[in-house]
Amino acid sequence: MRGLQEALDAAADDPASPAWDLIWQESCHQGTCDPASAVLLPWSARTCANFSPQDRERGVVLAGFIAVDADDKSRGLYAGDIATLRALTLECLASGGSSDTMFVYLQQAVLGFDGDEVWGKELDRINDGEVDVQCPACAEDLLVDLQSGDSSIEPGLSAQLATRLHAEALRVGHESVATSLTYLFGRMTCPVCGVTFNLADEVTGSPR
Repeated sequence: MRGLQEALDAAADDPASPAWDLIWQESCHQGTCDPASAVLLPWSARTCANFSPQDRERGVVLAGFIAVDADDKSRGLYAGDIATLRALTLECLASGGSSDTMFVYLQQAVLGFDGDEVWGKELDRINDGEVDVQCPACAEDLLVDLQSGDSSIEPGLSAQLATRLHAEALRVGHESVATSLTYLFGRMTCPVCGVTFNLADEVTGSPR
């Protein structure tokens, strides 16, 4: 590829094109997207609208990452495109997604379009299968298993958002995602000092 425009043209013609890799590399670095990449949102909306729900998955996930890191001015300027991309992503979710992992990325993309700067970036910790947190009482560093369920976690849904995400996963048969959500949004007892806390609060650094 000689340039980004050539990559955009190739990607728009083929959802499986390797050009998508170049677009990702140009847009996002180490989990953060360049705010200037927001100029790609109109292109993303047009391109993804031409693909089937399964074929557009990768495109809307990228757009979600771009949207959540866009500045307020860009989010306002491209509000219509963001709304279109959100609707297209909801269609992907309704069709079930191509895998558990992709389903989580699609849920995260919707949150990115909504401007949720926490879970629009952090929800994919579920795909990692584990999360590092620090006990708010004794400051012990803890590695928590989100797949098989840590024995110190009391599963739950500690936020309205968690309830929504859990219901979405169950609705289309992603039971393992739903279970992992109950761990991520459950309550954990520190194995060192015995204090119980909401795990999600420590993942996001929310004030207690």
